[in-house]
Amino acid sequence: MKRILLPAAVMIAVLIVAGWQLFFRPAVTFDGDRIRNTDPERFTLRFDMMNADDSETMTLREGDTLHVTWQIEDGSVDVLVSLAGETPLYQANGRGKGDTADFRLTVRESGDYTISISARKAKGRMSFEQEK
Repeated sequence: MKRILLPAAVMIAVLIVAGWQLFFRPAVTFDGDRIRNTDPERFTLRFDMMNADDSETMTLREGDTLHVTWQIEDGSVDVLVSLAGETPLYQANGRGKGDTADFRLTVRESGDYTISISARKAKGRMSFEQEK
């Protein structure tokens, strides 16, 4: 009887610890690097895991160009570049595994532009850089 109880108790303890780690451990919301520079305006994210929303405001002038690049290795990412109260300058939803981008946006109106990122179980990198 004792030969059965000890292995059973060990097995139950292992299952409890595994269940706790799987179901009750806090979810990772961001693991990576977030860099913000102001001259020129630049916002860069490199993330091994991003399961959160993030945003940054950049002051851009009419005629400036915003150079946008990204490479998504896993998960899903939504991107929005907008001036408050205006039609978005750029919007992309559901960018996923294998998606890459390298393009430029011309700023139509001077102001404070918000770059919003919403990521779900994502891995990759993104960069938004002002070109005058």
